[in-house]
Amino acid sequence: MASNSRYIIGIDIGGTFTDVIALNRENGQTVSAKTATTPGRFVAGVTNSIKALGIQLHEVEQIVHGSTICTNALIERKHAKTGFLGTKGFSDEFDIQRMIRRWSKTSWSAIYDIYQKKPSPFVPRYLRCEIDERIAYPGEVVKSLDLDEVRHKANELINKGASSLAVCFLWSTVNSSHERQVKALINKEFKSVYVSISSEVAPVVREYERMVTTAVNASLMPVLTDYLATVEDELVALGFRGSLLLMQSHGGVADPAVLKEYPILTLRGGPVAGVVATNNLGKTLGKKRLISCDIGGTSCDTAIILDHTIPVTDETEVDYYPVKIPTADIRCIGAGGGSIAYLDSGGTLRVGPESAGASPGPACYGTGTRPTLTDANLVLGRLSSDEFCGGKIRLDAGAARSSIESLARELGCDVITAAGGIVRVAVANMAESIRLQTIDRGHDPREFSLVGFGGGGPLHASLVAEASSIPEVIIPLQPGVFSTVGMILADLSYRSQKGYLQPFTNVDPNELESLFREMEAAGAAILKTSSSNRGDIRFSRSAAMRYTLQEWELQVPIDVATIDQNGLNAIKATFHAAHRARYGFAREDKPIEFVTLYVDSTLATPSLRHNLPLRGDQDSTVARKGTRDVYVDENCGFATVPIYDRARLEADDVIDGPCVIEELTSTAFIQNNWRGIIDSMGNLIVRSLGN
Repeated sequence: MASNSRYIIGIDIGGTFTDVIALNRENGQTVSAKTATTPGRFVAGVTNSIKALGIQLHEVEQIVHGSTICTNALIERKHAKTGFLGTKGFSDEFDIQRMIRRWSKTSWSAIYDIYQKKPSPFVPRYLRCEIDERIAYPGEVVKSLDLDEVRHKANELINKGASSLAVCFLWSTVNSSHERQVKALINKEFKSVYVSISSEVAPVVREYERMVTTAVNASLMPVLTDYLATVEDELVALGFRGSLLLMQSHGGVADPAVLKEYPILTLRGGPVAGVVATNNLGKTLGKKRLISCDIGGTSCDTAIILDHTIPVTDETEVDYYPVKIPTADIRCIGAGGGSIAYLDSGGTLRVGPESAGASPGPACYGTGTRPTLTDANLVLGRLSSDEFCGGKIRLDAGAARSSIESLARELGCDVITAAGGIVRVAVANMAESIRLQTIDRGHDPREFSLVGFGGGGPLHASLVAEASSIPEVIIPLQPGVFSTVGMILADLSYRSQKGYLQPFTNVDPNELESLFREMEAAGAAILKTSSSNRGDIRFSRSAAMRYTLQEWELQVPIDVATIDQNGLNAIKATFHAAHRARYGFAREDKPIEFVTLYVDSTLATPSLRHNLPLRGDQDSTVARKGTRDVYVDENCGFATVPIYDRARLEADDVIDGPCVIEELTSTAFIQNNWRGIIDSMGNLIVRSLGN
């Protein structure tokens, strides 16, 4: 690494824009940029965004990248053809799946459709082979593995075109010897074939989810390997000599060498960066209850943060396929600037989930024709034709108006009413998403602050907060690229998991302690090979537990200093308390059991310096750059409101709504009866005057 390397760069590729930020470690200054996302050419998006910064890559120490390449490959079915090797008699679980009927992409009422079809099996029948082996719980070998049979079946799948193989045997979570033998054979005799085994990717109970997770991981190994090879080659050609890290789904970063083996860990690596940045902001401001609200061009991603902790689940879903990986608990809905407005079959106005994306984009970009949320905000005067993205992109107000006119005719109203309706419907969708994460889980939204960021976050934050009964909004510095801040703040981390289906009364505390220590050692080894920093590694233990015969489990922290009988009693009490908090009751008279063990291994990122804004005198008039006619609400209609330049606002400046605040990466709209103030760190704090 060059001795003069001083920058850390974060790159977030979104559906419409690619955001990039560079932090100078020496003086704490940042420079950011937005470039158009290049669909299908994501490597070009990475290099274009770096060039937009005007920084020489030989000065860059580290690049952190949130990639959606694996998610897109899954959704678009552009992953590798994958063969499956499984225990005899169990491969049809790909077809059987689960009995639960699911919501469709556009209608929750699909759960009542008795003719609903299940998703097609991730691995088709002709690419599945069964091996006559068997391991029983708790790890006893009932039928030994025949490597000649494995060799024959693997060759059969490869001859059918499989370039990746997934291996998932019954009860490999407690005895992985058969899977490890198969992996060793394939790596030795079929060197060009990628192989993924369930005992390494998802060593957890529930074989259908384990099968799918392993197959998905195998299918993505060549995808991410090829992508990273291209990115690394192009960065080196541009002079980069530092380290490249990728975001993981649970909020940490990892070395590409690790993720080439486990590409599935990057599936939600894009949206999670904003949650990491929000959590860091909460620690700085001393706020323990935050709602992260990232509104971009395609989606609105929300997450609740309690006590400075990012909530992590053990499963996510991509295109209806269950994936057992640690994932930040983020709710994503199709409600962003590019979300298309239309009338459904019943004549009701809908916004999203379909998006105009980066191509063709909203009508006001000059290439699209269908009305979007961005077009509606431009027609309402909340966006400027000349100052969008710092004046780098000129919006066509006439095209926006024309796109909404056809919708207005269908609705039987004028263009302004239609545009206002588009915004209200989109805000209602966002507020409903927040309600499902707060009220439905027993949290009072009035106790939270909403952190609004992304290109569209500040524009809608106070509207969403009012609709959700949230009294305070925080708009951070450079909100349009705030997710990239999370990338450069993210810790190097790795989450280990291990299936441990054990009744609580049968648990040997010494064995449990030994398992946790093995997982900690594995996590530490991975982190130390991924970083030249040999600082202290933090370990955090937790476990998925449930009442015996209960279908689903709860993840609870294991905070005891020593796992002995007293420690086990403390773990039991923690589980009962967690169950009571989540469901409103606990059955302390009922037996409980462990299901899965987790260890988070973390190597913390050094703290960053920030330049503080100048101290002001509560007078924001110096930052006022003019006025504009803006649609305030259905009661006030259009009003002439002040337009502020956020770069000229100083600490303690007060801004009363309605008004618009413009900056390079985003535009904020403060509605009537809300007041903003710039805090000592430069954040815009907006509070309802009605609370």
